[in-house]
Amino acid sequence: MKFYYTEQTNFYGSSKPSELLKEYGSPLYVYNESILRQRCREMAGLVSYPNYRSNYSIKANSNLELLKIVREEGLHADAMSPGEIHVLLTAGFRPDEILFVANNVSAEEMQYAIDKGIILSCDSLSQLRQYGRLDPGGKVAVRFNPGVGAGHHEKVVTGGEKTKFGVSLDFIDEVKAILKEYRLRLWG
Repeated sequence: MKFYYTEQTNFYGSSKPSELLKEYGSPLYVYNESILRQRCREMAGLVSYPNYRSNYSIKANSNLELLKIVREEGLHADAMSPGEIHVLLTAGFRPDEILFVANNVSAEEMQYAIDKGIILSCDSLSQLRQYGRLDPGGKVAVRFNPGVGAGHHEKVVTGGEKTKFGVSLDFIDEVKAILKEYRLRLWG
């Protein structure tokens, strides 16, 4: 892994952090566009499967200009709220480049994504049913919990027994039944 934040990378170019602070004041966030573009390209090229796309999560940084660069470099995006969908659309992402990764959302929030033409990823059987009632025949993704997860802290683990994310693999038959009941097309 490259360490982009070191002096060897010439992160600040011909500027010095102290000069930037003097000119713009503090607090000051500094981004290096060439490094961001390179990291996006690396992420986009991680896997060479057909139909594979890397998604950038707006919760990592919602700066509009950075999002425009992320999109220019070919990444799609994950949104967790209608507000994030709005920002991504404003940054130039097309609806087919956004995945609404909704956890515990209301019917109104879900309808907002549907109205914008954005595919939703359901996290539970009840959420999948709610989506089916709102958009029968629509395309949907389902997030499964593989039963294992890892992370540096329990709050960041998104798989395993102690997480709220995803449908247990024990409920695959129920997922299939809901998909059939509402004529939903499984997209992912």
